[in-house]
Amino acid sequence: MRVTLVNAQVLDGNNVVPPLGLMYIAAVLEKAGHTVQIYDADPEYQSTIINDIKEFNPDLIALSFLTVGYQRAFNFTKSLKEAMPDKIYCSGGVHTSVKPKETLEAFDLDFIVVGEGEDTMIEVCERLGSGKDLTDVNGVMYRKDEEIIVNERREMIKDLDTIPFPARHLIDMKPYLKPPGIIRGHADSNQTTIVTSRGCPFQCIYCGSHNIFGRKTRRRSVKNVVDEIEHLYKNFGITGIYYCDDTFTLSPKWVREYCEELTKRNLPIKWAGQSRVDQTDIELMTLMKKSGLVQLDFGVESGSEKILKVLGKGGAGDRKSQIKKSFKLCKELDIRTLATFIIGSPEETKADIDESFQVAKDIDADYTAFYFLTPYPGTAIYEKAIQEGWLDPNIPFSEIWAHRQPELPLMAITFGKEELRDIRKKMQNAFFRKNYLRGTGNISFYSILSTIFFRNPKIFLTAIGQYFRTGRMDYIVETLNAEYWRMKKYDGV
Repeated sequence: MRVTLVNAQVLDGNNVVPPLGLMYIAAVLEKAGHTVQIYDADPEYQSTIINDIKEFNPDLIALSFLTVGYQRAFNFTKSLKEAMPDKIYCSGGVHTSVKPKETLEAFDLDFIVVGEGEDTMIEVCERLGSGKDLTDVNGVMYRKDEEIIVNERREMIKDLDTIPFPARHLIDMKPYLKPPGIIRGHADSNQTTIVTSRGCPFQCIYCGSHNIFGRKTRRRSVKNVVDEIEHLYKNFGITGIYYCDDTFTLSPKWVREYCEELTKRNLPIKWAGQSRVDQTDIELMTLMKKSGLVQLDFGVESGSEKILKVLGKGGAGDRKSQIKKSFKLCKELDIRTLATFIIGSPEETKADIDESFQVAKDIDADYTAFYFLTPYPGTAIYEKAIQEGWLDPNIPFSEIWAHRQPELPLMAITFGKEELRDIRKKMQNAFFRKNYLRGTGNISFYSILSTIFFRNPKIFLTAIGQYFRTGRMDYIVETLNAEYWRMKKYDGV
């Protein structure tokens, strides 16, 4: 079969990364003998994309989107179906998996993929390519005449090493490899993303990744991961890796073996990933630093022990002491840090928020971000918010569901929405200089701003307008970064 895979892209600051999920699907389909096309699509350029897809002439068009990209995906699908009504259409991903029937009906799709997609898509394409229907194909919901058929959920892939490396050759990697890169607040080039594990055992009320990958963690072998790094270095010139695992340091034994193997192969790789404050010790982090670690990202989320428990982030011992100890250790080892905080939680008071602000100042991360608690479908807080009446169930899915960019939060629990907006604005602005203007370390960042100014000076007026409208200084940077991404991808900057 000929298959087109489309990611409905939403620009969110400088955090634009290749669509790994679709590239994994593409890799297994190519291995099975199918011909595949991938688009990481900005719908503002949809006419060009649709013409390219028409020329490719696929049998199947599959879309992936997050809740924040729902409306863009919906509009894009409508345009695709108007241009190519005779194709088979499906979707997958987190939002689709937690809202399967609603997505199938709203988008008028032929079927959807629920959960992990690789094995399901192989079987789907085999069936469709031979003229058969999707009866008993685990992991799909599909239409049969006027009836919606719900098949059994597919089991998780036990051995992740059996999945080929993502099909990065199917997209133009060059725009993703230009600065500012993935390490927020610090521009760099030739960086990309890797996933080493699937599944997360933790119970954070705002996370929905378990809807795809489950609660049990499965890991690729160290050899398989470092083989991919070597492949990226030799074939794409990659010198920086960001690990997208929910928690990269979950298994200290695995991390030690990884560091030793990476060092043994003498690959000139800088890397970063996500950790937890209760999973750091000096021996392990020293080894990580020696193998090329440059930054760890921590979901601190709150400085209040009470709110940490509400969020499902509480653990054994004094969490605040663990937070401060981990960031102190990173500073001693010269490891950059990113810290995220959440405001707008149930039971939260002004004193709790003040505790978070004080902890943020005390730990002095290299990049600090404050987000609204966003009740994504499939999370525990979504169900609670609907039950308690904190969230209007009729709010349409769109870019207002972003936890980073929106002007107002979706929920008002213990604070009004405008009050939360003003609290966040004050807190985020206090860290603007530290995040973006830390002297010579961000010369590349300043160069990017100059490029945007000379290529499209009007966008600076737009960015300044965003600042006067929202009062958030980081809105200026994120507006410029979004424009810079478009320039990189579509104008060859």
